[in-house]
Amino acid sequence: MFAFALVVCLAGIFCLAPLALYLLWLAVLNKKARPTVVPGGWDFAALCGGLSGFVLFGGGLVLSLLQSNVRYIFRGNFEALRTAWAQEQLAWLAVAGGYLFIVVGGGWLTLTLRRRSLVVYNVEPEAFETAIAEVFDHLGRPAQRTGNLWSAPDPLFELEPFAAGKCVALRWVGDDERLFEEVARQLRPAVADLAPADNPTARWLTSAAVGILVVVVFFVGVMVMSVGLVR
Repeated sequence: MFAFALVVCLAGIFCLAPLALYLLWLAVLNKKARPTVVPGGWDFAALCGGLSGFVLFGGGLVLSLLQSNVRYIFRGNFEALRTAWAQEQLAWLAVAGGYLFIVVGGGWLTLTLRRRSLVVYNVEPEAFETAIAEVFDHLGRPAQRTGNLWSAPDPLFELEPFAAGKCVALRWVGDDERLFEEVARQLRPAVADLAPADNPTARWLTSAAVGILVVVVFFVGVMVMSVGLVR
């Protein structure tokens, strides 16, 4: 029973602590006095960091359950676990290798795709659309909007507004990498001149992060008390 409680506490700490830090980071972005442009790759990396505990610890626990050997951990029978590892070593390695391949490969592919994207936090979508249109006018490439797709005249980028969260994602679909770099360079000062959105998201994110941190502290306290009782 003690080993099971220890596993639960460790899972809670490793899964929830990075998530709380990620939510605090988002809250800070949404509290700033001006909108903030974040490269899509860094935005995805931050998300991966926030979910890293679930991916690593949770994924390892799921793999153990699939191998049906986690019961040895819960019973504290490490000799039985060692025997099971010796008998099924190749199966464990194959499952773990497949899981890592999916996670790392999927993450790398997504990071590569997000490299040509921008995420703007704490901004009204309508104000951002006006700013991006002015940037293209300044570059001598007036862009025309069709739904979420903007063209000049070939398709250049898509805007994915999230009005409730006061943020906008720009996904570049054109072939001109240098134009994207120039747009990103000029967009930052243009967005910085915009007024911040009336954004309640920061309060929600802060409340969620603080609540999760309280749970993490609780798990730490339970671990400390459990270790003290065992001694």
